[in-house]
Amino acid sequence: MPNKVNKGEWAELFVFLKALSDGKIYAADENLEKVEKLFYVILSAIKNEDGILKEFKRSQSSNEIILLENDSECLQIPVNEFEYFSNVVLEAVKNGAGTFVIPEIEPFLSRIKLTKIKASSDSKKDVIFKIHDEFTGAEPKIGFSIKSYIGSKPTLLNASGATRVQYSLSKNLSKDDLEIVNQIAGRTKIKDRVQFIKDKSISLDFEKILNETFSRNLKMIDSRMPEFLGYLFLNSYFVKGKAIPDVVDLYCDKYGEDGEIISHKVKDLLVAVALGMEPNTRWNGLEDANGGYIVVKDDGEVLCYHIYDRNKLREYLYRSTKFDSPSSKRTGAGIVTEEAGEQKFTLTIQIRF
Repeated sequence: MPNKVNKGEWAELFVFLKALSDGKIYAADENLEKVEKLFYVILSAIKNEDGILKEFKRSQSSNEIILLENDSECLQIPVNEFEYFSNVVLEAVKNGAGTFVIPEIEPFLSRIKLTKIKASSDSKKDVIFKIHDEFTGAEPKIGFSIKSYIGSKPTLLNASGATRVQYSLSKNLSKDDLEIVNQIAGRTKIKDRVQFIKDKSISLDFEKILNETFSRNLKMIDSRMPEFLGYLFLNSYFVKGKAIPDVVDLYCDKYGEDGEIISHKVKDLLVAVALGMEPNTRWNGLEDANGGYIVVKDDGEVLCYHIYDRNKLREYLYRSTKFDSPSSKRTGAGIVTEEAGEQKFTLTIQIRF
């Protein structure tokens, strides 16, 4: 059966093919621009499929990729085929929509014995490369997370039941006002509902992240991170564009917080989400994508933030992300409810590029 996956998943295959054909990935600066003098040498790419360890190794003596299965050589493929089919995938991703197949790639995938396009969903490692580390001379196998801008900007933290945050109303709305607020409609209905509550001289006080696992994961970053994130997201509805640096500025002005501390903690959060932390999976504080972060720009250029470039990655994520408003109909958030005589309000957090 042909592979039918979305743009982001096809982009993972594109990076796999292109990195092997080029033999290197250039580093990016904090503005996602190529650093001409800095690149990482790709020695091989690793796949583990159904217990079979497959290593696609660049030959040091010929223009070939050697496929090793459980350390035994079984196939040699010209490098130019990887280059050709990386371009096939790139053009298909540029023109594709939703989930789609790329018929032209299937015979090649069968030939190189690659059956799985998408990495495991419980891992941040979208691809594993063996690289030459010029700083130590070592040749480690390290995992990278991949984000692609081809077609549309990607999501960093997906909205889900695990990212719901609950607020309590400082005092209850009247029965009539409760009915009115939940009937407010339109494109800006969440902002308008929050404003309606504020106009009644009622505040929305952070109560908790509803998912205990996500709340605990956030506390691994900072004991107050659930609170920080809850108030940042609530206030994002009143910041044009919802860019995270702008939201942080508003939040710090409003609540008298130290902007340097909050921006530092938010960068910690963004890096954690990018490299290891999933909302609904208990996190041990370690980075699953221990190599770093690969970005596919909208023109197909592939750049990398190696773990050595952590400060650049922090700045890139902070400058490039924003809070997003997922569909309240899909998430069931954005309405005032009553629990044991107390009124609550929930929102679903999402962060995207």
